Amino acid sequence: MAGSAYDLFLGRDSRLPLFAQGHAGDRAVPSAWRVMVLADVSGPDDRCPGATDDEALGILGQWGAAGSWLESRKLGVIREMIRRRPDSANVGTATSSGLPWEWDDRLASELALQLSVSVPAARKLLWAAWSLEARLPGIGAALAAGRLDPSRARMVIEETNVLLEPGKLAAAEALILDGMSKCKTWMDLQRLAQRAVVTVDPDGARKRREQEEKENARIRFWREAAGTCALLGTGLPTDEALAAHANVEQRAQAYRAEGVKRPIDILRVAAYLDILNGVPMADRLARFEAEDEARATEQARQDAAAARNAAAKNAAAKAGKPRPAREEPEKADPDGGADGTSAHHGDGYPWQSPLGDRGPSPEDPCGGCTLGNCFCRDWTPGEPPCERCGREACSCANPGGNDDRSDDDGPGDGPGGSRRPGPGSPSSGGAHDPSPGFASEVNLTLRHLDIPLLTAFGASQRPGEARSLGALDHSLARKLAEAAARHPGSAFCITIVNGQGHAIGHGCCKPPRRTRNGKDPPGTGPPEAMFTLTPGSKPGPPGGLGSWLLTMPGRAGQYTVDLHPVPTGECGHEHETAAHDPGRLLRHLIQIRDGKCGFPVCSRRAKESDIEHATPHQQGGRSCGCNCWTCSRSCHQLKQSDGWTVTKPRPGWKQWQTPAGRTYTQEPWRYPS
Repeated sequence: MAGSAYDLFLGRDSRLPLFAQGHAGDRAVPSAWRVMVLADVSGPDDRCPGATDDEALGILGQWGAAGSWLESRKLGVIREMIRRRPDSANVGTATSSGLPWEWDDRLASELALQLSVSVPAARKLLWAAWSLEARLPGIGAALAAGRLDPSRARMVIEETNVLLEPGKLAAAEALILDGMSKCKTWMDLQRLAQRAVVTVDPDGARKRREQEEKENARIRFWREAAGTCALLGTGLPTDEALAAHANVEQRAQAYRAEGVKRPIDILRVAAYLDILNGVPMADRLARFEAEDEARATEQARQDAAAARNAAAKNAAAKAGKPRPAREEPEKADPDGGADGTSAHHGDGYPWQSPLGDRGPSPEDPCGGCTLGNCFCRDWTPGEPPCERCGREACSCANPGGNDDRSDDDGPGDGPGGSRRPGPGSPSSGGAHDPSPGFASEVNLTLRHLDIPLLTAFGASQRPGEARSLGALDHSLARKLAEAAARHPGSAFCITIVNGQGHAIGHGCCKPPRRTRNGKDPPGTGPPEAMFTLTPGSKPGPPGGLGSWLLTMPGRAGQYTVDLHPVPTGECGHEHETAAHDPGRLLRHLIQIRDGKCGFPVCSRRAKESDIEHATPHQQGGRSCGCNCWTCSRSCHQLKQSDGWTVTKPRPGWKQWQTPAGRTYTQEPWRYPS
């Protein structure tokens, strides 16, 4: 019936019935021809025209098998590169499959550049490709036949890596292949692989566990996609980990017993962090209570607004008038005004632009409500308006106001928010402060000198960035900056970046001089409660971008910031030296410009890398920003090996050429701009 006139009339591909359950197309081994057939029956828009649900699911399964086959072919090409790059110390020795026992470690760097992955990830690919032919040929065949997807194949490789004896490895592989058809999920297959390893080598399993606990236990910390963080312990002693888990559960249940209305998973997270940070139970309960009160206040405000909207709608309907516009909270301009300053001064923490404070105007007699006696709350009937500007609802930094505005309503504790921290608030360092001051290195960036986009100043909603975490939302970035400012061990810098985010100017903040008795200099007054940046009286360094004065929350006096030019794109040779090693200031400016190692897929920080000369110093290369760049020790050795060359087309840019003749370019570090 596959090629009947009825099928042609319906526009069905005659091959579709082959993909029904149990038919040949549903069980076929993937190949290049099968991929072409799948592309035909899927259609140009992947709508599977004319296919029944049964046939469409068969097509889906075959695409999954084709993905495994494609991964197998990619690993096959990697194996060919292994054959072409054997380790020079083991030339002539090979496995039974013909692969060399060892390969040139520099091959991982070539693969990393071509596949845009890190060098450690490229090493894992090399090991997987080698293992699926030299150690686990049966698993490799299952991957090529589409019986095993790439993630499951990698998991089996990792679980069996601990087996070094060929006989035990072959026995474990046989057990896995025998039970693989009964595994419906990834976890089923993982348990099967683990049981196989322990079954064939019980004594080795015990020894490996004990060694892992003693030598390879780790704590990992990383940023998640939502901007939250993950903290993971691996290689933990089993008995101690079980006891720790029990302690977390006990604290979480204690919170629940106190009447805290939160999901148990949220209570476990709070208990986990409180135990690690030494937070007393009473402090966490007080924080929960404050959150509940703020939530209730916000809900009451929303209910009142909804009631007013309903009353206005009913009144308009009775009067036969058009429905009035629905009451909406005022939203803050995420990027400020057209000149880069905040659209109205009260939309963030008070800050002072290098262009000058806007101050009062006929349209805004309060100058953004920072000068008036405002109430910092949503107006409700019976409450007086602002004494200066007459507003019924305003958002200023008056500490006597209501702090309960949320980020969702624009003005609040966010980039469009304007709350000044009060006692116990998240950025005040109060009794229940969840983010007390901590020592940190903070680099405040500006897109241009006259268009400040400092999220820390409350003038923008642009994201921040932490090298260990990645992007930070504006509210968290500002809180972290304030927390760092409260700690005396923190160091602050300011970096000027161009439109591409490349650093073009940089200065380190120098604290004000203190008197001999250690007190603040006369006239500085109490610590400022805001970030401000104003022009200084000095001209600044030659070729730089002037001298500026920075005040920070929690710190007394004004910090001097001399903005030096960063050698990006062009170089004025301001800090060149005749010595081999650049001076301290030039080294710092190069590290700021490069951000990380100059090898495109290496992520080692610039501060942890060497300063390398593009043209060697002994060959006349300058010790200057136009010739020097940051390079990790391992990438430095790679650069000096046969077949690898590095050139600098212009200051800040590095061009690598591999032994295969391919070129890859690395630009300077891109800061948030």
